Amino acid sequence: MAARPEHVQDPGEPDDVSRRLLAALVCSALEPSLTGVLLFDLPPEHLPAVAGVFAQVLGRAAGHPSGTAVSRTVLDAGTVDEDLWIRPRVHRGPRGVELTFVPGPLAETGDGARLVVVPDLARLSVPGMRAAVQLLGAVTATLEHSGIRHHWRPRARWLACCRAEDAELLSPHLLDRFPVRLATPGLRPLPGTDPLGELPADWATALDPTTPRPRLTLTEEFAPTVLELLADQENVGHRRELALARIARALARMDGAGHATVAGGAPLAGSLPVTADHVGRAARLIRLRTRHRPEAPLDEPSEQDAPAFTGPGRDPARPEHPRTAERGTEAGIPVHDPESAVPLGLAPAAGERQLPASPYPEDTAGPGPGGAVLRTPARRATGARASRGPVVGVRRARDLWDLAPVRTAMEAATYRAHRGGSGPLVILPQDLRGYVRAPEPVRTLTLVLDHTCRGDWDWSATLEPFVHWAYVTRASVQIVEVGGAGETNELRAGAFTARSTRDPRIAAALARPPGRATPLAHGLDRAAHALRRTFQHHRAGLVEALLVVVTDGRGNVPLAMSRAGTRGRGPVRRAGVDDALAVAARIRSLGRSRLHCVVVDPGRHPYTRLPATLAEALGCGVVVGRADRDPRVAIHG
Repeated sequence: MAARPEHVQDPGEPDDVSRRLLAALVCSALEPSLTGVLLFDLPPEHLPAVAGVFAQVLGRAAGHPSGTAVSRTVLDAGTVDEDLWIRPRVHRGPRGVELTFVPGPLAETGDGARLVVVPDLARLSVPGMRAAVQLLGAVTATLEHSGIRHHWRPRARWLACCRAEDAELLSPHLLDRFPVRLATPGLRPLPGTDPLGELPADWATALDPTTPRPRLTLTEEFAPTVLELLADQENVGHRRELALARIARALARMDGAGHATVAGGAPLAGSLPVTADHVGRAARLIRLRTRHRPEAPLDEPSEQDAPAFTGPGRDPARPEHPRTAERGTEAGIPVHDPESAVPLGLAPAAGERQLPASPYPEDTAGPGPGGAVLRTPARRATGARASRGPVVGVRRARDLWDLAPVRTAMEAATYRAHRGGSGPLVILPQDLRGYVRAPEPVRTLTLVLDHTCRGDWDWSATLEPFVHWAYVTRASVQIVEVGGAGETNELRAGAFTARSTRDPRIAAALARPPGRATPLAHGLDRAAHALRRTFQHHRAGLVEALLVVVTDGRGNVPLAMSRAGTRGRGPVRRAGVDDALAVAARIRSLGRSRLHCVVVDPGRHPYTRLPATLAEALGCGVVVGRADRDPRVAIHG
């Protein structure tokens, strides 16, 4: 095969989210079977720009003039069957104004392409999810509704967004309908008419329906490479293998677009081979990571260009350290490390810490149920019923509380002609529709993880009962990380909030390697602010909060230094420890009857009294962390 153009050498290899996303959208437009594109962690404010680019790409593939986008349909939590399959039409007939029905937006009646946009797949209504399962990947579809009978071949492309932590909450049948899946947490669209960058000329040529398309042939190593890359995926069916193979075919078609014709303009004779190299590029495009590709993809420039992946459930690789303070203190002799060559403070590599990007976050979405029975959280009567929980759908009203007026009026208007009424709109009891609201969590778990105290201790078994409690009670989770590697500023603690224990960031936080500084006081301060905000502003009324602090109590960064973000002058001494005790005393005064605190002691020598002192300030007990120590629990206060 002739050499590929330089600018399309490997469209998925550069660590540019915009470039990879544009390549994925072009692949979906080129390959008929790649009808669904699912983007994880896309910032909501960037969805209109991405949808606009996809609509223009589909317009090019449909033969529309340059810049002409296809029509779009948006599905959300309030979508019902009548919005998808039928559309009312009001016209003047021999008996006056008449109401008839025609096929809806998903029942394609013309030859033009269409784009279906789902802003939040986890909050899509049941009719919308059912439509996605029925249409995505289907060869033909049939509609029989309100006297309409229609057959068509689905050609619409679907663009859906979802948070990675919500992937485990969705049905596998729904997720499998989206063959192109991409994690885009760091997407930053460009200003102007090309938010994802200018479309390369060869890609535009490949999208042009007038471009001759040679027949694709699969080489002998093509299928074994696909199966080898996904050999460790069990009980997930064959849709992932098919998706990877189809993306590779689309990449091969993009490569052959520049050589589709010879100099005279005649079609290029022969076929276009699809090789194992295209499979590898497809895996790099979607950032597929398996046991054959556990870290950065092959053929990438260097480790600096693509940071190593530390996925949930994997032990991060730690270098062999010399015999320093940790080993010396085991014999009871305090040994201090020499001054670091790099001063504490801002990390050398600027930028936000990125989460592991995987096209299948549901595989590592936190701890499983473990045979536990989920309990619906109890609600407290605080305020009107209409003010509780976000709207996730619409259903037939059971009472007069929290009615959906627009959906009620649309339901009554649907049957207006059949009821023979020509005057004001008449709403009958069976027309009433009410909102469906998701219950808000009434319990919360706050984990303060001191990475510098872990050493070679596996704290997963110790923390499992607390995470299990949060899963069973459907509690929200607040993670505060102290002294973790990769922080933008080592003097400050990092934190994030998860809606459930299924958030993959929790497993990633538990596996994070330690850093150098221990801003324990700042970590406790962030936990105190989160708890105070939850107690005071929680709409459903917080029932119970659990604070778990895993630390050896050795805070070497004062609170003032953490807030300033710069290292001060002079020795620190006990300032960091004293600030942590002062913040712990303030936490003790929060929600005396609803806040429960626990300090997990890793049992590091020397200074073994520090965790107990911190527990006394919190007014709680100490749990022995290591299994080789005495498992008794000492209650203080």
